[in-house]
Amino acid sequence: MADVILKNVQKSFGRIKVIHGVDLDIRDGEFVVFVGPSGCGKSTLLRLIAGLEDITAGDLFIGGERVNDLVPAKRGIAMVFQSYALYPHMNVYDNMAFGLELAKSSKAQIDAKVREAARMLQIEALLERKPRQLSGGQRQRVAIGRAIVRDPKVFLFDEPLSNLDAALRVQTRIEIAKLHHDTRATMIYVTHDQVEAMTLADRIVVLNAGRIEQVGTPLELYHHPANLFVAGFIGSPQMNFMECQVAGVGPSEVLVSLPSGRTLAVPVAPEGVKPGEPVTLGVRPDHVRVSPRGPLSGRVELVEELGESHLLYVDVGQGRRLTVREPGDARHDVGTTVNLDLAREFCHLFDRSGGALPSRDGSTGPAPSSPDLTSAA
Repeated sequence: MADVILKNVQKSFGRIKVIHGVDLDIRDGEFVVFVGPSGCGKSTLLRLIAGLEDITAGDLFIGGERVNDLVPAKRGIAMVFQSYALYPHMNVYDNMAFGLELAKSSKAQIDAKVREAARMLQIEALLERKPRQLSGGQRQRVAIGRAIVRDPKVFLFDEPLSNLDAALRVQTRIEIAKLHHDTRATMIYVTHDQVEAMTLADRIVVLNAGRIEQVGTPLELYHHPANLFVAGFIGSPQMNFMECQVAGVGPSEVLVSLPSGRTLAVPVAPEGVKPGEPVTLGVRPDHVRVSPRGPLSGRVELVEELGESHLLYVDVGQGRRLTVREPGDARHDVGTTVNLDLAREFCHLFDRSGGALPSRDGSTGPAPSSPDLTSAA
């Protein structure tokens, strides 16, 4: 297998620059996921690695070799597309074997590789079927198997699960994770689905408008987002945000004025903020609770039942709505007024430029710990 290194990689279509100087090191055997909203450049970046688009500027290395000028077939990569791209007139065996036949592999090598890949993906019983006789999940496994038999240095996945229904997405996601565990291959995976990113990735690359916003493990991005964009993108439901004002600063906390007029001490380093300045308070739905002592109050607009939990959407006034995750056995009616408490140890503060204030240990955002649901002053 191989590492993948991008050095100041740029891509322009005419005068329009879509990738702005990306620097990224993907380690040998690592599973890295590119995420971001539509149009952020994640698929374009994958296509640059694959050689399906030319790099405008910068350098790309795979396994220590500069590959900017190599055609895709010479880069040691295999790509699994969103569309399965199977040959309809060939059976599963022949679809998986076709690339090896073009490479002039022996019949014995082809047969061994195809049957081993089929065993790994549990599609041995499907080898004689045509693509039209397969379900969507089975077709995607065949497409993955076609990549496996090539024994590539790097696997590239371009939103491979987006055409599957919810149950098949979960099943196929598990199979891809197991494939990585069994092969320890370098894998780069593009998705807009953050659940896929969080469950599959060793590290996640968050992209926005052709630039990297943050790179880190799933839990690093969840607990320590570098800025408002990452905080709002990672996590489902989305993090709650409230515009506040700095009421005071201490050596290891910032006191903010809440919309209700109460104050909350957030345990972050007060770097670059002064009393009277605007800040954005962020807190995830899991870290907001209904409590009679809570510093915020609002009207329940909607309740979404999820079984093990339910989500409350609470209007706290001035156009602000907070999402609250409550236990499944809790009961709240639409139209009732509730008080809300915040786990201050899990609160994030973002300055006027959108950057996160570091936690007391120097990392960005609060450190994960047990929720401290303490009423504000």
